[in-house]
Amino acid sequence: MNSDSPSGPSSDRAVTRSRRLTSALILALLASWLLMLAPLPYSLLSGLTGLLALVLLVLLIVRAVRERRVGMAAFGALLGVPAMLLIIGSAVLSAAFYGPVAELEQCRSTAITEQARAECDTAAQGSMADWVSGLFGG
Repeated sequence: MNSDSPSGPSSDRAVTRSRRLTSALILALLASWLLMLAPLPYSLLSGLTGLLALVLLVLLIVRAVRERRVGMAAFGALLGVPAMLLIIGSAVLSAAFYGPVAELEQCRSTAITEQARAECDTAAQGSMADWVSGLFGG
């Protein structure tokens, strides 16, 4: 593109901003995914990076609508937003049920056999039911 044209420098800045926004979104998505796979205290941070990714995604969707790239906007809105909401929801549920989930992770980390892992899951279900009933005074 010729930088002497009136639309040259502003167009170049818009493309650069769009690339930076897309790069930041990709990094936030990657961080969210990796943090979701981490052990419990760190996996809660996936909610924060997911929230950051959701904000960046909404900015990119708005930019795509302004530039009349309807396919890109629809793709981001129909697939990206629900995916980010699932990541954020997973982190919120992990925080809400922190005690039972931490017990389950601890039990699974020490379980050697598949039978021991199944016992961990059974114990976790009972622990979760007791925890929820205690929460509501039952």
